[in-house]
Amino acid sequence: MKIGLIADTQGSFDVPALLGHLAREFAGVDEIWHAGDWGSEEVLSGLRELGRLVVVNGNAPDDSRYPMTIEGTIGRWRLGMVHDLAKRPARWAAGFNVIIHGHTHRWRDEVVGRTRFINPGTATRPQFGGTERTMARLTFAGDLIVEKLIVPKFAKAPGNMIST
Repeated sequence: MKIGLIADTQGSFDVPALLGHLAREFAGVDEIWHAGDWGSEEVLSGLRELGRLVVVNGNAPDDSRYPMTIEGTIGRWRLGMVHDLAKRPARWAAGFNVIIHGHTHRWRDEVVGRTRFINPGTATRPQFGGTERTMARLTFAGDLIVEKLIVPKFAKAPGNMIST
């Protein structure tokens, strides 16, 4: 199974240009997962047009239509996804092989104990000391393969720009 993973799509950017880039980078994935903070419904609508979308709630916006966490299994991996990992008790993460989160706007692929923590970073607005625009492609096969994808900066285009 292949998953396109993105989070923290906030800021001022050319939405059609970003969605075009995502269509190319996520071609062939089975699902697209957004780890919260999409900024604009236009982003989620565009992602839905690319394929099956799985979303957790974040804080920008805080939208009760979406769950705070998602838990499930892919093959032999038990996964949890949350936007702000710091708001979950440590024991929550201990029950998973893979934790996917956002909020920090910074790339993370780190194993702590028996759990692999993956944060795709931000595709649109580096902050909190981060400088890269990133997302990920995950492949669940014999092993879990995590590909870090660098996202170019999409210039603000009049009429196609959102600002969150």
